[in-house]
Amino acid sequence: MRSTWYRFQSAVKYGVTARHRKGFGVHSPFVFDLLNHVVFTKEHYYCYDEIERWRNKLFTDDTPIKLQGCGTAGPRTLSTRQIAKKSGEPARYAQLLFRLALSNNSKTIFELGTSLGLTSLYLSNVGSTAKIYTFELETELIKFTKKTFEHFHRYNINIIEGDIDENLDQQLAQIEQLDFAFFDANHTREATLRYFEKCLSKAHSKTIFVFDDIYWSEGMEQAWKQIIANPKVTVSLDIYRMGVVFFDPDLNKRNYIVAF
Repeated sequence: MRSTWYRFQSAVKYGVTARHRKGFGVHSPFVFDLLNHVVFTKEHYYCYDEIERWRNKLFTDDTPIKLQGCGTAGPRTLSTRQIAKKSGEPARYAQLLFRLALSNNSKTIFELGTSLGLTSLYLSNVGSTAKIYTFELETELIKFTKKTFEHFHRYNINIIEGDIDENLDQQLAQIEQLDFAFFDANHTREATLRYFEKCLSKAHSKTIFVFDDIYWSEGMEQAWKQIIANPKVTVSLDIYRMGVVFFDPDLNKRNYIVAF
């Protein structure tokens, strides 16, 4: 109940403070261009329709999936449609992730938290040379998403099975640099900061990190504030549901609260 009230308060605060829609009031050429050509673009990309048709199919799928659960959630069984409606990234945000990864021509992409694989599908369409490494703990979800990726012939998606804390270091050691990362796994302050620090070791000046549910709880908001205060982070965008950070040292450090 407390977290629900906290999110309500955060949403009200965001609604009052959010600005910069389509670049209004933005003096940074980089941010102005980003808002107009990536965040708020009206361009309809080739992959949108087929993935959204799949999403609609999931919304009517009653296949039971057993979840081990983590934290206080505990083991439970949910239908595919329940997971799709509860955990899936809404279309406009999943499509934004795709456009962001496309904007810096991402080749190596990490996704921490796979769920039903809708976001993975979007990211896999960034380019034929892009490689997506998606991390997931839940065994039954992995079985489901593997079939989904095979159905779409998305062979550039690699599922990293098991606990992220046990696998992230190993996977980071196998890549030269990280171009894009989407953090949507353990929604706690400690885990989010831990994942951020690990992935930061392979970030470069054009890398983009996106954090989901930055106002999920007081702890997540604290994590977001610590992330954007990091000396390596220059520009950051707060669009309420997500936070986006950039590392280009040529950009002036500033956090933009954007009405998305």
